[in-house]
Amino acid sequence: MVFIKAATAAALLSTLASAAPTATTPQYPQQTSSESFTLIANVTSGDLSPSVQNWSVTSYHTGAGTAYAVLQADTPRIFYANGTAQDLAFNGGTVLSDEGTPATIPAAIVLGGGDSVTDSISINDGKGTAGVGITRGPDPIAIFYAAGGAGFYACEETFAPGAAKSVMLFQKHDVTPAGCADVVLLPQCSAGSGAVHANPALSGCYADVAGIDWSMYYSS
Repeated sequence: MVFIKAATAAALLSTLASAAPTATTPQYPQQTSSESFTLIANVTSGDLSPSVQNWSVTSYHTGAGTAYAVLQADTPRIFYANGTAQDLAFNGGTVLSDEGTPATIPAAIVLGGGDSVTDSISINDGKGTAGVGITRGPDPIAIFYAAGGAGFYACEETFAPGAAKSVMLFQKHDVTPAGCADVVLLPQCSAGSGAVHANPALSGCYADVAGIDWSMYYSS
């Protein structure tokens, strides 16, 4: 079981103390559940220009079966948590996408090993990186997590000479580089593509991430 760090919830709920000064019972946005979801960015520190608030995770094709995970204002990819109950309980799950090529080979989120462009998060054909998923109860807020990391950040990068700039995603291990934005990736419930997979898991998700008014909620 993975619990989100208190700092993550605090970052999302940082404006709420003044909104509910007499509150005694924590209140959090209502979740539902779905096998399929998209991932929506919530900026918690810094931002880019234009803002990447409420942008969605999608893919930037780089080769046969390989793509970078990037943020865009539209065209989200559909994801789902994958794994047995034991996998999910012991941080062994993966996050796959409905759009692998061919259809029998799913694409999956692959974590990078560092902070260079080539070590950014990818969405590649195959099984992906184990130990990623959507947080589960008793965590009060559903977010995309990676075991052993300190969250995620987004940077505008050019991954190859002549290529257009893209907002690429990185797993945070230490500090966020200057000019980049710390982001929390929130699952938004989505209809699936109709693909059938061996071990899809229900994940907590939100009906409309952009529509959440965080000032209505508080943690203490």
